[in-house]
Amino acid sequence: MALIDAYTSGAAAPPVWARPDPALAAAGVEGEYVVARVRVLAMGLLLIAPTWNVTHHPQDPVHVTGFSVTLAAAFASVGILHLLRRGRWRPWIGFASSAFDVSMVSLALVSFLVVGSPMIALNSKVTFEMYFLALTATSLRYDARICIVVGLLALAEYGGLWAFAAARYPLDDPAYVAQAGPYSRVDLWTRLILLGVATILAVTIVRRAQRLLYLAARDRLTGLFNRGHFDRALRAAMERSRREGQPLSLALVDVDHFKAINDTHGHALGDRALVVVAQLLHRAMRRTDLVARYGGEEFVILLGGTDREAALERMEALRREVAATPIDLGEGRTLAINFSAGVAGTPADAAATTPRALVALADERLLAAKRQGRGRSVGAEA
Repeated sequence: MALIDAYTSGAAAPPVWARPDPALAAAGVEGEYVVARVRVLAMGLLLIAPTWNVTHHPQDPVHVTGFSVTLAAAFASVGILHLLRRGRWRPWIGFASSAFDVSMVSLALVSFLVVGSPMIALNSKVTFEMYFLALTATSLRYDARICIVVGLLALAEYGGLWAFAAARYPLDDPAYVAQAGPYSRVDLWTRLILLGVATILAVTIVRRAQRLLYLAARDRLTGLFNRGHFDRALRAAMERSRREGQPLSLALVDVDHFKAINDTHGHALGDRALVVVAQLLHRAMRRTDLVARYGGEEFVILLGGTDREAALERMEALRREVAATPIDLGEGRTLAINFSAGVAGTPADAAATTPRALVALADERLLAAKRQGRGRSVGAEA
């Protein structure tokens, strides 16, 4: 609860140049898929005008070049989507695909300069405005670093195009002006400023999303991740585990006799018990681990790079710590709490090949721990 209150007030907001929260990282992967699908659709629609132009004016080099660049971008878009559908996502893909979007716009403008004139490139309206689509799409990756890097890349590429054209061509030449309008430094500076503003807006959208998605991915009582986020994180972790050949373990934790605590001491104290357990679990986690409230008095822990036996030892150590941390009831009274846990992991549990199977196996072992008298962790069948 304190974690959420601090974040909502802005005190816990992460630095701009920082890795996104795990919840945002998972949402960013989904955003990358959305961008990839929209990119393919957009490139298909954008091919209509160049195809019509090159069909009706096949001798015009500007139209031929525009069609060629758009067609190449369409094929590349299909390739990126295919790569993502095969589950080959990597953290750098967001940077690379966003840079690709911006660079394809710049490539189109450079091609106009080469086969047409510098003013066709610098004064292009439709092609230049595609920069803004690319910069807006960066916010769907939920990573402010991508917004900043790609925004600076757009500024550098368009500014570099202007500097090159100004150094190599007489931009005030009436022939150029007749083709694409007058050369106006004020207009070009305004374009650069607008690219900067678009970058700032993209970063602002991501920062706002950080707050909203943080709240959406957290349990309101304990401040831990909620089940929805955990399910997404588990899918990603199992894919990464298979890809890298690393072990992965999962533990389901259930507070013992929780109904009796509520019935005897009231729900307020029951909530305090859950918060205490959540805080102890959270403090014991490594940076690579993830702990979430799974529902009611159940918690789930994802232990990356940890085999089943090591995970079982860690859960037993945690259980003893929780049992040694009683809740103060006032007037010299305390309430001891304990939990039971079921642990499953790959590759030890070869049958757990899907997220659902891994959770189900841990749940079976949690039930076994309860049947054996509670207050223990079970990591294999009897």
